[in-house]
Amino acid sequence: MAGGAAAALAPRRAPLGLSPWLVPGGLLLVLAFLTTNVLTHGPLISLDQHIRGSVLAAARSPDWRWLGAPARSLTYLGTDFLAVPVLAVTALALAARRHTVRPLITAVAGVALLLATVIPAKIIIARPGPGLPAVARWGLGAFPSGHTSIACVCLSLAVFLLVDGQPNRVRRVALAALAAVWLLVGAALVWCDYHWFTDVVAGWALSAIIVQVTLRVSRRKAVPGSHHQPEGRPGQ
Repeated sequence: MAGGAAAALAPRRAPLGLSPWLVPGGLLLVLAFLTTNVLTHGPLISLDQHIRGSVLAAARSPDWRWLGAPARSLTYLGTDFLAVPVLAVTALALAARRHTVRPLITAVAGVALLLATVIPAKIIIARPGPGLPAVARWGLGAFPSGHTSIACVCLSLAVFLLVDGQPNRVRRVALAALAAVWLLVGAALVWCDYHWFTDVVAGWALSAIIVQVTLRVSRRKAVPGSHHQPEGRPGQ
């Protein structure tokens, strides 16, 4: 799912006759299904519990216990004091270098969408994290995974800003690296027992939607003459 979501968020022209919002719409359906499953205690709850039991058994075994420290380090990629500054610094540097506000628009739009979706969803759904008691009133639940969303949205937007106008081979390498980051952060959150598996999948789906919408909004808001090379330029 992580690799597919990362590929889905890559900016590209929609095939002839298809709406550019088809992929975000499909991801929205996935997110709606996962949310309904949590609210109604649906069949994926038992899957979450099974995955957690298997992961905990492996994480506590002598052969795999060493993965604890690297996994906890990976979860820091989803903290707001790391991922958000990375996006902010990237956007500021590129705005100054390219003499356009487009990178700043992209960064602000992405963070705004994160705040407008993840926090309300966590409060309204109020799903307890693995092994935790019920969420207090107005408290932040585990669904969707905020660490997953912050890491995937902020780091993806930073990378897409950096590779804007670069050859296709550079974009493909960047997309592969992003897919790996998405997968590793999500796996680390489950391994460390910070989130249920479906929390992470919901975070992937929401992140792909936010990145797609952010890139489209920032392109429409970009001022004339801003740095952008046409997608059809030879060698890209």
